[in-house]
Amino acid sequence: MRLFVAVPVSDSVKQYARMIRNELGGVRADIKWVEYENYHLTLKFLGEVKDSILPAIIKNVALAADTSPAFYLSAGGLGFFPTRMRPRVIWMGIKGEIEKAEFLGERVDAYLNELGFEEEKDHRFHLTIGRIRSDSRLPELLKLVAEMGKKEKLRSFKVENFHLMNSSLTPNGPVYSILHTFSLGG
Repeated sequence: MRLFVAVPVSDSVKQYARMIRNELGGVRADIKWVEYENYHLTLKFLGEVKDSILPAIIKNVALAADTSPAFYLSAGGLGFFPTRMRPRVIWMGIKGEIEKAEFLGERVDAYLNELGFEEEKDHRFHLTIGRIRSDSRLPELLKLVAEMGKKEKLRSFKVENFHLMNSSLTPNGPVYSILHTFSLGG
């Protein structure tokens, strides 16, 4: 199994991301867009994991959920990884109660570290919109993103739970399935 821990985003954030995607799509740059149903915030990528360790992962991540409070985040603004000069990923920024999101990430790290998973060096919360496959029409894309940044709007949502997800890679892209949902309880 290929696992990751993810925070779901609200339908209003997904609709906003789709609207941005549609506007950016008009440039016809070479981008593999993230599907509507796959929008999420990754807390931790675990990678390939043996089925036998799944119960321990669920137990430890549940401990992280129990000690973490619910919080509010907002999505808006666009950026690139690794940089605007060499963009490969286009993302929507995340603001709001970041310290509580970081606390949750640190708790997940700490409890999964007990099982041998390495801790994240830096939690950079973002919503991936698409992956840039080539430099085709890149100047037009960069120009449009700069213009869109001038009329940024934020979409807020409450985080009350998060998921342990399985990612199955297919020729049409990844297919995500929820293995377990954890409610925040701190």
